[in-house]
Amino acid sequence: MIGVFSSTYLGPIAWYSDLLKCEEIYIEKHESWLKQTYRNRCYIDSPNGKLMLNIPVKHQGKNTIGEVEIAYNDSWSVKHWQAIKTTYATAPFFEVLAPDLKAILDRKYSRLYDLNLSLIRLILDWLNVEKTIYPTQEWKAQTTFKDYRSAHLPKKPIYLNSFEPYPQMFDHKNGFLENISILDLLFNEGPSAYGYLVENP
Repeated sequence: MIGVFSSTYLGPIAWYSDLLKCEEIYIEKHESWLKQTYRNRCYIDSPNGKLMLNIPVKHQGKNTIGEVEIAYNDSWSVKHWQAIKTTYATAPFFEVLAPDLKAILDRKYSRLYDLNLSLIRLILDWLNVEKTIYPTQEWKAQTTFKDYRSAHLPKKPIYLNSFEPYPQMFDHKNGFLENISILDLLFNEGPSAYGYLVENP
């Protein structure tokens, strides 16, 4: 199956579960920029519950996602890394995976799409999944591909109560937080993450 997906920043577990169903993957580069989506935000575990990490962007008219530029005036990448480290520093697989993630966050990409694409490829590498990721060449409202571009939105959660609980850093305090960033699954489960993704939901 060929799938087309919207770009995502350290996207939710369900996004990657759907991604693994596809043999060939396209990440949409020409859709209009939309606020309050996973394109520039993710949710991680934290001592106080689910925490949103948001990338600030420069707004320059009606940009497509491939044109959106990242703003660095508030050192967001340092703050994101500190939040990730605060939550996951003692997670079983943090020390193994964290250096690769920090290297990408420290690189200061100018465009959001390029950052997201690098992170998606890194996560597939962590999962030992060999899939080629292609940017779309143009916008197509209708496609013969399986269209996931509107399937994953923070305000319209899918697969509710479909994911089996796995150990999380603060589940003793917050309970199980379903379908948060793929980082949570990888830092806690490591190599078992792939099996979890293909079996759920």
